Formats: sequence, C-alpha cells, structure tokens
Amino acid sequence: MDGRLVSARGALTDALETLLPPDVAVIPYAKQIDPPAKSTVMLRLDKVRPSTATNGHLDYDFALVLIAATTTTGTADDELEDLLSDVLFALEKDHGLAVTWTEATRATYADTNPAFEVPTTVTTAKE
Repeated sequence: MDGRLVSARGALTDALETLLPPDVAVIPYAKQIDPPAKSTVMLRLDKVRPSTATNGHLDYDFALVLIAATTTTGTADDELEDLLSDVLFALEKDHGLAVTWTEATRATYADTNPAFEVPTTVTTAKE
C-alpha cells in the first residue's frame, strides 16, 4: 500500500478529529453504518492522480460525507448546516495540509438521514 494514501487519509482524519467539536464522529473509511447516534463525517476515497500543481506530488480526492443523526425535518437541517459549517471551517483552517474543497452538495444517507457531500482534495509530497 502506498504510504502517501495512509498519510493523506490519516492526516485528513486527524485534522478533522482535532478541529471538529468532540460530539462529531469521524469515520476514516467509507462503509455502511447504522443510522448514526451523533453527527458524523465519513471519508470516502474516490480518486488518486498525479498533481497538476507540483511534479512528484499526488492528489487524493476524497468525498466527505456529512451525516445528520436527526431525521426530523427542521431539526435535521439545523444539525446538518451546523456540521457543514464546522467542517468547512476545519478545512479552511491552517492545519499543515494542502487541502482544497470545491462545493457542498445536499444528499441523503441510507435513504433516511439528511447529508452533504463535500469533494475534498489532499495533495501530498513524494516520500
């Protein structure tokens, strides 16, 4: 396994766990989960490619799947929008990672929980 993948996933997971409120669960891998008991951010690796920014670097394209625990209309939207705000703030924070995000798109997780998907790129240096 490429050590940079572990580093990119691990570094992004660590940054989110450090910068998000303690009542948010961060799951480093995409997997099917039961409806979450608390706000959740799941990392899903979608693509790895050579970086166009710098020779010898790789871009790891993750989708951050933000899942609200509440499914009640109104309350779920408030929870999800707060989670989205916290995640975007964390991505913009100076955490030593070369991270970019493009947009947040509304989604639904497991046909029940309101969610957002945020495409995020982590650029890593060749080790």
